[in-house]
Amino acid sequence: MAAPTITILYNNSQNDSPNTGGSSGDTNWKPIDLINDKIAFLGNGTSNDDANTSKDAFKIPESGSVEVPKQFINSYYESKWKRVYLAGSDADDGLGGNYRYAYGAYIDGTTNSVPILQAWDSNDLDSYEIQVLGSGTPDSSMLKAVATTNAAPGSEWEGTSLAGDGGLNSVALDSGPIGASKMIYWNMRLVIPNTATPFATSPVLCVYVTYS
Repeated sequence: MAAPTITILYNNSQNDSPNTGGSSGDTNWKPIDLINDKIAFLGNGTSNDDANTSKDAFKIPESGSVEVPKQFINSYYESKWKRVYLAGSDADDGLGGNYRYAYGAYIDGTTNSVPILQAWDSNDLDSYEIQVLGSGTPDSSMLKAVATTNAAPGSEWEGTSLAGDGGLNSVALDSGPIGASKMIYWNMRLVIPNTATPFATSPVLCVYVTYS
């Protein structure tokens, strides 16, 4: 079995519809440049197609926990913020909702294992010590995700705290191994507690599979 090719894509539209274009995307879905593009969680003052030379950073709440309202792709080649409109939940003042098709991965090939969404603090994929991932305590991770390949998540979905490869802190993106090339999907949110200190950091998302 050859290694499958994995392409990460995002939905840059307000249409809650699947990707019909495979690894190339379609009119709604765009592939992410894994070298140069980044996912960004920003405040309400940033809009789709704004120049990425400026941004509205989210403020830490004075009490409780609040979801960062907007998610974007920092498009390197367009030099713009491209909004992921359907990302996030209705919970904690988020602007998302019961949406299936926000982020996805096109698996071109087959796998021995279920694709797993993980988060780490570097490309070494061996630690999760940064604050946004819980400072080494996975359940305290502010980054949360839910699989939406086979069903919508519900409007006020909470998601699983992502940190490392533990079964309780990573997300299975399908019900079994990939038997033929297909898209898999997830939604994601960032929930900031009032106990957080100011940070600017870049955790690494990973779609983990095995093959032979």
